[in-house]
Amino acid sequence: MKIENKICKTGMALILAVGVLGCTVKKDSVSTHTVNDGNYTGIGTGYNGYVTVSASFRNGLLTNVIVTDEQETDAVSDAALTKIPEYVIDDQSLNVDVSTGATQTSKAVLEAIGNAITAANGNVEEWQKDCTGKNKEKVIEEESDVTVVGGGAAGIATVLRLQEKGYTTSLIEKDSEIGGSLRYYANSGQIVAGSTKANLEGVDTASTLAEDITAYSNQTNSPTLSQLFEDQIGETVDWQSKILGITFDKKIGYVPTDGLSLKSVMMYDESSGEIDDLLQKEVKVSGSSVYTNAGIIGLRYDESGKVIGIRAKKSNGDIIETTSKYVVLATGTSAGNLNLIPERDRNSNYLGLKTNTGDALALARDAEHPYQIEDGSVVYNHLGYSVRDITLDTYLATKSVLEKGVALVNNNGERFIDETEPYNQISESIHNQNNATSYLVMNEDVYEEWKKKLLTTATISKADVKYLQSMYGIVPFSGETLSEAALSADLDAQKLVQTINYHNLEIEDSSTNIMGKIDPDKPTCIIPLNKYRYETTGGLKVDDYLNILDGSGASTLNVFAAGSIAGNVFGEKMPGGAGLAWAFMSGKYVADEIVSALQEK
Repeated sequence: MKIENKICKTGMALILAVGVLGCTVKKDSVSTHTVNDGNYTGIGTGYNGYVTVSASFRNGLLTNVIVTDEQETDAVSDAALTKIPEYVIDDQSLNVDVSTGATQTSKAVLEAIGNAITAANGNVEEWQKDCTGKNKEKVIEEESDVTVVGGGAAGIATVLRLQEKGYTTSLIEKDSEIGGSLRYYANSGQIVAGSTKANLEGVDTASTLAEDITAYSNQTNSPTLSQLFEDQIGETVDWQSKILGITFDKKIGYVPTDGLSLKSVMMYDESSGEIDDLLQKEVKVSGSSVYTNAGIIGLRYDESGKVIGIRAKKSNGDIIETTSKYVVLATGTSAGNLNLIPERDRNSNYLGLKTNTGDALALARDAEHPYQIEDGSVVYNHLGYSVRDITLDTYLATKSVLEKGVALVNNNGERFIDETEPYNQISESIHNQNNATSYLVMNEDVYEEWKKKLLTTATISKADVKYLQSMYGIVPFSGETLSEAALSADLDAQKLVQTINYHNLEIEDSSTNIMGKIDPDKPTCIIPLNKYRYETTGGLKVDDYLNILDGSGASTLNVFAAGSIAGNVFGEKMPGGAGLAWAFMSGKYVADEIVSALQEK
């Protein structure tokens, strides 16, 4: 996360009236600080990297602090990044209250301000008056049968299943709304194999699913979890259809997917609305206590060491303490956290929620919560387009202009797949081009339409959209003709023209081809594609029932993991449609395990 220009200012009254004794602001007092006037930069070491501030001084007083750069964890660190500068300005002291759950971030801000004081020829020892104990954080106490941490597909499935069975839940979500990665997936779908009650004609059984996953992952997966997936997915799909109202697109039918049997994967039918909107509404009426903009900062234990709930922190600084019989950790992928992915993957582009930082994994690395971690891999798609640090998925935009004329070629200028194929097949085919860059080719008028669609289907900030709309945003290789555009992209112009001419002839000769032709004599644009990471495998080590394992390897019987954070079900490669299927299946499964345990008591 980057918070740019978070400003904390002192008013003129404060400039004139900061006390020199204790922390009481006394009118007309004179500062004892020796420091130069002006603006100075300071840097401190945070949890996820450096925190940089710009500090302003006038007449010996600190008057303004701006956090100009940081990579700290969303929600949990927000209060530290905004309130700590306020405290320092109000008290003219570096010895102020730190933010619970964001101690390292708080220390980083204080360190950065201290270094700015030093840069202004000041003495940090003059800024050490004790002003602690003044700023107490509000504590919200919440009690329910089950606390669920994470409001993506797995967390939502857990909440809705428990609500269906009559149990109360508290849902903690770090983002500003629930839905998780469902809000990012273009043309989402999932494995439906094994369903018997969702009216899916000819659907395959799930009898080979575990075997298929094992083969596809080169035996790097968890056989136990893959078998659990196989055993439970059919019943889960039936539940999704009957209880959650999720339907699948029968017009598109089954989507061929590498590594799985032919009739195993279907797309969601979104003709009546987006699936994340549907699920958000279901949670809203479920009666669950939902806290957004809140990140987990720890588990709560009783005197015997048993987990009795969690502690979370809201972006406004409030602390949430839940008391529950069971806790479900469904914090999602760690693909957005460079500290939790292999070093070899850290230079890759990322597409997904900025809040996907693997909070449960980060928690397990804390000495206070020593839970075991299962190593995994980073999962990629190959239909990305990146500008600056903004990555967009091109699939929906490209699909929308197929009838106008677009071709996908490799770095030899050759088409290698039918552009009408499903997402996962196109992505896999691009990957199979020896990791070389692939390109979209279209005439300039089609490109303008494609660009608009690209921005309307992207889940990015308004500022990023504005940037990409500018002349400095999406700038493809281009030319007055196809040949000139090819030279601009450093492609073999003769070969590319030959490929496009042949493609045009194929379209003319076909009575069923829905694709439009590309005019090689008109202005043409060529867009390079890149891979991006969006998911991780691996996570918290779990037993056969998805209970997390403590440092000694013993099962924590009242704490479960669900979704991406649970174990290593897929190993180094994840088949298309598997991620969401596992999220729904594991969420429902842990809910059923909890219900069974509660009914026995």
